[in-house]
Amino acid sequence: MESVWIENFEVKSYNVDFQLKIKPSALMQFFQEVASNHAASLGAGYDALIARELFWALSRLKVQINRMPEWGDQIEIETWPCGSEGLFFRRDFIVRDRDQNILIRAVSAWLLLASSTLRPQRPVVLGLDLPDNQGRYSLSVFPERINVRTESLAFKKTVAYNEIDQNLHVNNTRYLDWATDCFRLEHYTANRLAGFNLEFLAETHWGDEIELRVGGEGVNSAIEAVELTTSTILFKALLNWESLLPSIS
Repeated sequence: MESVWIENFEVKSYNVDFQLKIKPSALMQFFQEVASNHAASLGAGYDALIARELFWALSRLKVQINRMPEWGDQIEIETWPCGSEGLFFRRDFIVRDRDQNILIRAVSAWLLLASSTLRPQRPVVLGLDLPDNQGRYSLSVFPERINVRTESLAFKKTVAYNEIDQNLHVNNTRYLDWATDCFRLEHYTANRLAGFNLEFLAETHWGDEIELRVGGEGVNSAIEAVELTTSTILFKALLNWESLLPSIS
């Protein structure tokens, strides 16, 4: 049993944005890939759980960014489970460059759900002794619930083909695409993303009408996505920015 899992990646052209830095959603895809591969090696992967009518659902994510990897960078992603907090299974991540400098730290909270009811299951239902790596954390905090206040409409959209996964749901990495689509080009040339918190609350399906709402000011942006027919909040996000403009003394 490998209590800690490490994989190496090269950042490709299709992973990056117009500034040649990895898109936040692509980073999240890397996190989900290494988490999935590690879970499979521990006997708790997708195939093993589906056979038992269970599946993992990412519920919360907190990311702290020192520097975003760029096109062509070789990066190492290290991940490990950190035990459970109530119904949540904690998994941490660290991203390093080729010189072993820490670029990104992240902590995630996962729920084990019954596929028939979508109800969270107690850790004992898993029936496995997962490594808990007691006291080994990338960040000292656990991702809490997000309270946001949004005042204005960013945009509306209809969910379609390119956002749907094999379960006919929107993959939660697309939620992060929606969140980062709320800002103009000028915002990205003047600021860098220094971190973000996400809380996933509901599934989204093909044909759903979605509204993205924004709030906050300065270095903090609040976002929530709402399904218009039912007024269901799909996810909440807090994005933290650092100015790239020279300060005026």
